[in-house]
Order: sequence, then C-alpha cells, then structure tokens
Amino acid sequence: MWNWLEDSIVAHPEISIFLALGLGFFVGKLKIKGIALGPVTGTLLAGVLVGIVFSGIDIPDLVKTVAFVAFLFALGYNVGPQFFAGLKGDGLKQVLLAVINCVVGLGIVIVLAKALGYGPGWGAGLLAGGLTQSAVIGVADSAISALPGLSADDVKEMESQVAVGYAVCYLFGTAAAAFFLSTLAPRMLGSKDLAADAHEMEKRLGVAKEPGIGPAYYSVVRRSYRVTGGSVVGRTVGDLERRAEDLGHRIMFHDLRRGTTVQKVRPATVIEAGDVVTLAARRPDLVALSVDQWGEEVDDEELLDYQVETLAIVITSKKLAGQKIGPAFAEHAPRLFVTKVVRGGQEIPWSDDTVIHGGDEITVQGGKEEVEAVVGDLGYPNRASDATDMSYVGIGIVLGALIGVPTIAVAGADIGLTTSGGALIMGLVFGWLRAKSPTFGQFPPAANWMLSTGGLCMFVGIVGIMAGPDFVSGVKSEGLSLVFAGLVVTLLPMLVTMFLGKWLFKIPVPVNLGITAGANTTTASIGAITDTAKSQVPVLGYTIPYAIGNVLLTIWGAVIVAVLA
Repeated sequence: MWNWLEDSIVAHPEISIFLALGLGFFVGKLKIKGIALGPVTGTLLAGVLVGIVFSGIDIPDLVKTVAFVAFLFALGYNVGPQFFAGLKGDGLKQVLLAVINCVVGLGIVIVLAKALGYGPGWGAGLLAGGLTQSAVIGVADSAISALPGLSADDVKEMESQVAVGYAVCYLFGTAAAAFFLSTLAPRMLGSKDLAADAHEMEKRLGVAKEPGIGPAYYSVVRRSYRVTGGSVVGRTVGDLERRAEDLGHRIMFHDLRRGTTVQKVRPATVIEAGDVVTLAARRPDLVALSVDQWGEEVDDEELLDYQVETLAIVITSKKLAGQKIGPAFAEHAPRLFVTKVVRGGQEIPWSDDTVIHGGDEITVQGGKEEVEAVVGDLGYPNRASDATDMSYVGIGIVLGALIGVPTIAVAGADIGLTTSGGALIMGLVFGWLRAKSPTFGQFPPAANWMLSTGGLCMFVGIVGIMAGPDFVSGVKSEGLSLVFAGLVVTLLPMLVTMFLGKWLFKIPVPVNLGITAGANTTTASIGAITDTAKSQVPVLGYTIPYAIGNVLLTIWGAVIVAVLA
C-alpha cells in the first residue's frame, strides 16, 4: 500500500503540491500562545515534510515561476495605492523610517553573512526569514539561477539553502518580533502602559470610547417622535437642522406623518403640532439635544420603513483627498454618515479630524436615494462582485514580465529586474491606477487572495518539496548559527527604527510600534501590538511602512545574491 502511494505521488507531482497546501494551511492555523505560523510558513514546512517522506518528486520550474509571478503582481496591486500615497504628504516620515529599516536590515544581513561565511543561498535564506519576507525566496531563486558558471546541482543546492534558512529564521523571527514589539519595546520607548497611551491617543484623535460602551454607542440611529408642542412647532426642517448644526450636532429629518399620511420632508417643510417626525443622527448627537423639544418617542414602523443603504466607497475625488472627514462630508455629502474607514486593507480609527487619502475605502450610510445621489462625486462604489477583470490582470502581468526581461552587463554578470521584479512593479502601478480610477480593473478579494496568498503558498510549497531531501542535513550544519543570526537580523533593525521614530520624529509610542511592525512586514506583530494596546491606533503607523517594506525587502532578494555571489 505504501509503495503504491509513494509511486503515485512521485509519478504525479501535482498531488504532492496539493498535499503540501492542505497540510500547510492546517498547520498554519494552529496557535501557540496566540501566535500562529500562518499559511505560508505552514505550507513551506509541510512541503519540506512531503519532500522528505516522498523523495524523488520532480516538479517543473515553470509551475513554481507562474505561481510566484502571479503572487508578486497581486502583492504590488494590493500595496500600490499606499506605496504611492506614502511618497507625499504626512506619510513621508513613515516612508523614511521604513526605508532606513530596510537598508539597515540589508546591511546587517550582509555583515553577518560574510562573517559566517554564507554564500548566496544561506544569505538569502537569512534575509527572507530574519526580515520575515517570504517574497525574497522567489526573487533570490531567480537571481541564483541567473548567476554565471553554476551547474544545475549548484543551483539546486543554493535554492535548498534559501528554503532551509528561511524556515529556521522565520519561525524564531516571527515569535521574537511579536513578543518584542508587544511586550519589551513599549517599555524601552518609555511607555508604562501601552493600552493607556493608546487610549490617550484615541481621545486626542476624537475616537475614544467610553469604558464599558461598545461600538453601538456611536452607530447611526433613527427615531420617530410625536411633536406635541414646544420650540419646534412652526419652524422649518431646514431651520431646525441648521440650529442643531450650530450647536455642534448633526440631525436629519427624513419622513413625517401628518394625520394618516406619510410624506417626504423638504427644507421648507413647516413642523406642526401632532406631526410624527423621523430623525436620523449619531447617538451622541441625538442624546445631546433635548428630547423634550421633539415630544414623546413613538414606535411607527411604517414611518421608519424607508430604504437605508450602507456602501463602501473608494475615494477618488481630488476635492476630498487631503481634507478632514468632517468638513469634507459636511460640504460634499451632508446627508450621509461615515461608519468605517479602511486604508491599505486595514481598518483604522477615525474621527471627523482624520485626513482623507486618495484610495481610502470609506463606508457611508444614509437613505438609499441620498447615497446614490452623491456617490459619483465621492469615488467608486465598492459593491460586492465575484467578477474579475482578467484582461486588466493579465495585461499587467505580461507588461511586468516583459519589462523584466532586458538585462545589462555589470562586472561580467547580466543584471535585470527579472520577470518577477517586473511583475511587482507593474502590480504597484496597476493597483495605483485602479485606486485612482476604479471604474475598470475589478479584482475582488477572493480572486486577489487566490493569486497573492494562494500563489505564494503554492510557490513555497514547491520550494519545500524540492528542498526536503536536503533539509535535515542543512539544519544540522547551520542550525545554531542561523537561529542566532536570524534573531539579530529580526531585532536590530526594529531597535534602530523605533528609537529614530522616538528621538528624531517624536512619534507617539503606539504609532511608532505600528511603523516598526509595518516596515518589517510582520503581520503577526501588528496583531500582538493591537491586542496589548487594546486599540487599533497602532495601525495608523502600519499601512504605509508595510507597503514600502514589501517592495524594498522583495528587491533585496536579488541584491543579497549579487553581493554574496
């Protein structure tokens, strides 16, 4: 039975790929003290195990290359808007810190690799795992294949070293980074209580929540009241809304019942005694105004039975970009309420003073007619759709691969972007173009995930399968030095980045930690930081450095091979 299974998997290598993916995603979900390996590392380890158990599997390089090129395009597409947005405005400090972090990381890897006698294979593995950037594996493999004078066996050995080095350093580096940034780093930056610091920032930003009060406290509410008298009788709807706004509160009338008839209200509609009116407002605004002036609250299902739309809008309007949310929406969409802001794929804390970036996804709520009337002036409605514009994605990958083909001779070696580097660059451009004008290039989350996470996991799974036979011997020969070097590579750039953020730029501790996690592209760390902070404030520093770090660290895969060759 075993012989039949082994022969079948060796004869049909596609089975081994899906076996590695299935085992890898299962292993990646397992958590130890709240930290999970994730699907990429899990798949790499599963691939190594499959390669050890079923030796002799041969998978064509084309399969691995296609998966990796697709991943890099999707990666660039995802971070493109934040990458370009970070090159201007208030993101420049974060960009500078991210660049410094990446350069310091590369320098440390080069010094340690030379000191330990590592060649391109071990050096690239140290870089990929120590700086927790999986994309380095593919770029380094491509660069190694292009080195002159190497035999096929030499290339295979170095590629195995990349995989082994990554696996060892990543395991320790991810755990160390998450623990360090969430536990030790706040104290080193002078924070005695990260949660208290984050809550204080929330207050300054105007997004603090009262203790024990859940998010519903800030939700948009709609109420109906029977007007029995008082100051509202005889006044127009427009006058009442303006009076509330002068007091610092927003309320909106929608419908009213007069007698037995439900009718729409207009700014000139005069409120009469006995009318039942519908008000929409944020809960604190409605509570702040005297309820007595409206009369008794009544349950009028028919009156409240109007269509309310909640819609995510990708901001493309130049009129909104750079403005604060409160004034911008008061001018351009006064009948809508903002309920959520997503930037670079991460939900961020926001207030009326939060500055809007082009490409932000802002979720609004209001009457359906009111939403549809202004959505075109704000940006592009990001309505759920399963359709992918494959012409856009395909053309982007083709153009990227083509610009990566040309090379120039440097010191006797042909140096170029490679097809993978070109795909990353065009992914950045195409993602940015999509954010600027999202009327084309639909790339829904499920399809994007399939190319990004799915493509990378398939790639590292194949790498693990091919490296499996040499994994044990590699760990035995370089294991201890790799662990030590990997921890230095992981932690030293973080120390440099966070202390520069403190001393040079005076960045608050919660945001500083987010910047450091983003520049090192450690997703496990930002989760640990926000858990410790009991706040999403650190994410404000994460998105732009994460975009910069993804790009630079990926490019370093080719640089480290060239330096150590």
